[in-house]
Amino acid sequence: MERQDRRRYFRINDWVGLSYRVIDEDELRAAAQGDNVQISSAQVIETIDRELLDALNVLWQGNPAAANVIGLLNKKLDFIAAELEVGYLGGELIKHENTRVNISACGMAFESDDRFDVGEVLELNLLLKPMNSNLKLKGCVNGCDRLDSGSGKPYLLRVDFLDTDTHVREELIQHIVRRQSMQLSEKRQQS
Repeated sequence: MERQDRRRYFRINDWVGLSYRVIDEDELRAAAQGDNVQISSAQVIETIDRELLDALNVLWQGNPAAANVIGLLNKKLDFIAAELEVGYLGGELIKHENTRVNISACGMAFESDDRFDVGEVLELNLLLKPMNSNLKLKGCVNGCDRLDSGSGKPYLLRVDFLDTDTHVREELIQHIVRRQSMQLSEKRQQS
C-alpha cells in the first residue's frame, strides 16, 4: 500500500542559529509586487569568496606567504562570526539564538516562547552550522501547539517555507544532506 503523505525532502533534527519575526501585511504586499527584491547574504558571501579565491590563486604564484596570511584571516573571520552566533543579512547584524529544529528543505518545526496563529508569515534568519551559512527565508505558520512538558519553551511552532529562492533551497538541501551523513556516521561509530 502506497503512503499518501510522502515527504518531498529528507528531514533531520539539528541545531541552528535562529531569529524570526512576523511579517506584516504591508511587507507582504510590497514583496508580492516585487518592491522588496533582495539578494541573500549567502549569495553575496559566495560571490566574495569566489573573488577572494581567484585573487589568492593569483597572489599564491608570486607571494605564497601573503596568500596564506590572507586565507588564514578569512578563516579567522568565519570562526569569530560562528562563535558570536551572529550573521550579517541585508545590511543588518542579526543575533541568532541556538535552537534545536526539525528541518527539511520545505519547512521546519521548533520550540518557541511565542504563540502564532496559523497563516501568519514569518521572516526566518537561519545560521547553519558548522559552515556558518546565513539564510533568510519566509515561512507560513501551519501549526502552533501548546507543549505540556513544562521544560523549555511553551509552544511547538511548525512553519512551511514560502517561495524559497533556488539558491537558498539548494544550500539548505546540501546542509541537510551533509548533517544527515554526519549524524549517520556518528551513530555507526557509537554502535
